Amino acid sequence: MLRNLKGVPIRIVVTGSRGKSSLTRLLRAGFAACGLVSYARITGVIPRELSPAGERLIRRASPAHIREMRWWMAQIPTEAQALVVENSAVHPDLQGFAPDLVSPVLTVWTTLRADHVEVWGPGREGAAKALLRGIPRGVPVAGGRELNAPEMLALFEANGNVLHTPALGDLSSHNAENLSLARLVLELCDTYGFAPFLLDVERGARAMSELPPDIADFRVLRNGTDELAVAFSANDTESTARLFAETGWLPEETILLYHHRPDRYARLETFLPWIEAHPWKGKLFTRTRRPVISSRSSIEWNDAIRDFFTFEAWRKGRGRVFACGNVAGWPIEFLNRLT
Repeated sequence: MLRNLKGVPIRIVVTGSRGKSSLTRLLRAGFAACGLVSYARITGVIPRELSPAGERLIRRASPAHIREMRWWMAQIPTEAQALVVENSAVHPDLQGFAPDLVSPVLTVWTTLRADHVEVWGPGREGAAKALLRGIPRGVPVAGGRELNAPEMLALFEANGNVLHTPALGDLSSHNAENLSLARLVLELCDTYGFAPFLLDVERGARAMSELPPDIADFRVLRNGTDELAVAFSANDTESTARLFAETGWLPEETILLYHHRPDRYARLETFLPWIEAHPWKGKLFTRTRRPVISSRSSIEWNDAIRDFFTFEAWRKGRGRVFACGNVAGWPIEFLNRLT
């Protein structure tokens, strides 16, 4: 039976179009560095529990289901002082499941980008309407700068939420923005009196900045003259374009690799205009398995790349490769072997 989690002083649900796992991981590290007994659940690339005992893989015998969240929360010990939960729901009707279980004192909304158009609807408006269903009335929200727009402020006001966004600072990269938002959360826990004692925000911020990259976090891998930009964590074209800009590369000197997964067919359709708008040195499309539903029959799929070894053999001597799309399939095997 799921116990009442209101005895945990700090209870946070992390939502957003992308960056949820990264923020959840940062916050757990920050709270732990501040001396709080902290637990977190990541549902992104690899489902995991983060606790004082370390990182533990959540093994699944079947596809992801919201019952997994209920099961995990039932294991939280009574001495827990901070709980950070990633809202893993996609369908709008399920956005409120995690908040109903956690009763958050604070919600973190990372980004607002167009994604999951098949269930959210098109554009940022569709994403906003879907994700807002997971924001409890009256609960303060710590949000990325994209939420500080008149139309979003009106929605929050109607829902009784006060929006807090980071002060303008180093927003030169996605990682800098994540750290800025995570620090704001630590500060708000003091401002609102959620923490059981005064937090050493500087210590927490330092621990978050020193946290090594997660398995699918954006980074550039270099091996001689070969460079691979790992951008699978970006689920939308806006985020992907920003990550490509961070590399400083030119499209004409870069091979674009897009990996497809069968349950994200609409994502492929939204990525194609962005891909086709640039003069790439080359384009490569891989997939987890057939078939692929796409109106673009001209796509040439490279089905020879199916695991770590075939990808390594292909990329040797290719120079700069920007890999995006979806991490499920051979990309996660590749990244697992790098760690």
